[in-house]
Amino acid sequence: MKKRILPVLLILALALTVAACGANGGTEPPATQPPATQPPVTPPPAGGGTIGFVTDDVDHWARDPYHIIYYNFTVTQLTAQMADAIARLGEVFNFTVEHQTANGDADLYITNLQTILMREPDGLVIDVQTELAPRVAEILDSFGVPAVAMLNRAADADGNIIIPSVVLDQYDVGRTQIDFLYSVYSDFWGDIDTSRIGLLSMDFSANVEINRRSLGAEERWNQLFPGQPFFHGDTAAFGLSAEAGDQVANSIISANPDIEYWWVVGATEDITLGATRAVESLGLEDRVLITSIGVAVLPREWDAGYDGIWFAIYYVPPVTYIGTAVFGLLALIDGRATFDTLWSEFLRPGDRAAGLLLDVGMVTRDQYHDHIRAVMNSFGLEP
Repeated sequence: MKKRILPVLLILALALTVAACGANGGTEPPATQPPATQPPVTPPPAGGGTIGFVTDDVDHWARDPYHIIYYNFTVTQLTAQMADAIARLGEVFNFTVEHQTANGDADLYITNLQTILMREPDGLVIDVQTELAPRVAEILDSFGVPAVAMLNRAADADGNIIIPSVVLDQYDVGRTQIDFLYSVYSDFWGDIDTSRIGLLSMDFSANVEINRRSLGAEERWNQLFPGQPFFHGDTAAFGLSAEAGDQVANSIISANPDIEYWWVVGATEDITLGATRAVESLGLEDRVLITSIGVAVLPREWDAGYDGIWFAIYYVPPVTYIGTAVFGLLALIDGRATFDTLWSEFLRPGDRAAGLLLDVGMVTRDQYHDHIRAVMNSFGLEP
């Protein structure tokens, strides 16, 4: 019998939802046929000859140590894991690290940034709310200190990226989950009539970047199964929490008993955790498959022995984000790259700087530890 989600994690689920917020907002036409089951991917790309990757041919110990500040908007499980990862990277690649936070206060973020820059660090890795990005870029320029953003796009009011950013294609988060479910559902349910499947897309539409994940899922679903039932599980009216996910999912699934099989895709981990609890409380585990974007909640469940219906994640390890940002920043500090040349293959017309789109795939419980090991090793770290 498969183990259920541990109730204690309803308390532990924090706001990891903006983890991986930020993409260029554009979409590529989906493939006409879904791919086979995707294996774990190894980040980041080799760079194709461009600058700012772990693969750069540089002796980082041939210089004095740099001092880098990791400055985040608020503290979450994700930022704590990133702080640990960047400290470990510093030990291997010759830089010291200081971690600063604004504790979720936008005004304090700006004030602290100016104070930080007065101390003349060599560079910053930041996560910044999109609406603050123009002012942040202005301050960075005035001090002449290089920085790389992650999680959210550091863009101006027109959507042009103004600080190098490490981001996701948010539409792809949803599309990939649908393609993955299409490739594996028969392994669970056999050769069923697919007209008996409905889709529940768990969303928090108050956040534009998160909402794009749900839009991507809906787009791909309608291409694969035109006219079949689609349900938008939007928790915006109830909050960004596991409790909200439980409430919304329970309401939708209970109100549609004619749907025999369900795919549930999640735009955030916490609301997906709630949706999983809803399915378990309804006793429908044999007829539901759940996936989501993933950072910390489901991996922690897997480590605790969970093996249930929430079975795969579009997985973005924290070291993938911050490691990619670090090597871009090192290239800027070294003078090997400028905003114009860093990750130049990702520059779009109108951008002042590039938004590097991370290469991400689906990971299951059986693949998780091998995936983590490969990711850590790709950045010169031991798991």
